[in-house]
Amino acid sequence: MFNVPILIILYNKVEAVHNLFQILKELKPAKLYVAADGAIPGDRMDYAYCLQTRNVILPHWDCKVEYLFKDEHLGKATLTIQAIDWFFEHEEEGIILFENTLPHYDFFSYCQELLEKYRTNMDIVHIGGGNVQKRAHRKIPSYYFSAYATFWGFATWKNRWENFDLKMTELKDVDIPTMLKQYFHQKKELKYWTKWWNKNKKIDFLEYQYNFHVWFRNGLCIAPSSNLIANIAFQRAKKRKIRKLLKKTYPIMPLIHPEEIKRDRKADRYILKKYYKRDLISMFADWITINLLGMHK
Repeated sequence: MFNVPILIILYNKVEAVHNLFQILKELKPAKLYVAADGAIPGDRMDYAYCLQTRNVILPHWDCKVEYLFKDEHLGKATLTIQAIDWFFEHEEEGIILFENTLPHYDFFSYCQELLEKYRTNMDIVHIGGGNVQKRAHRKIPSYYFSAYATFWGFATWKNRWENFDLKMTELKDVDIPTMLKQYFHQKKELKYWTKWWNKNKKIDFLEYQYNFHVWFRNGLCIAPSSNLIANIAFQRAKKRKIRKLLKKTYPIMPLIHPEEIKRDRKADRYILKKYYKRDLISMFADWITINLLGMHK
């Protein structure tokens, strides 16, 4: 029996959720929270897929299950915020997974150990499961510290998540350039994120806005040296190399901890270049796909 609470966020990916559930059946979590978005209004096929997806998560082991099934279609960003807020109304810490993720079995032990190790260290905000580095299966140490949060499978604590919202109201009175200079010492990094803030802060790019939440808290994120989450719906054409990396997962246990808490700036520069830096057309295409067409990634 696995005792760390797990939240699963669903929409309409029946086969993907079935594959994820096979892992959960083996893990047998004691507490499972399931949040699901509603179908696009008037789309009968989407309604059928949503219903089928919800029916996949039916635990047959001794498990406390809570459900948050939305009747209306919220879109990925809004659903995710509401689901995690709901999750932390009941729990102090836990694991969050999405329907398009397929975690390595070691991901759960990795999260469990690090949630306990850094529970009282408020500098650590996020425990990610994804690794998009070229060497996505490094062995020593087992993880590193980053300014960036991988968002497609992660663990965190209630007191780190609280106050995050898509409008980023906590940043209302913050001097953003000063905040960014604390994290980014190279001109290219600083220029990119300053430009993003000035142009796109009102649009629901959830992963980007969550990073600003981390930086506002003067926090760091943990990223595994071995990729632990296969993102089976990673479809961005300009990221073929990263997409290839995220199809494979590797074992990571037992963990070898870093000797000190120090950000890996070289790894972060690679993430900025290969993951975050893309043209605005691609970014808006993603936003339209997810929020207007209802096609969650």
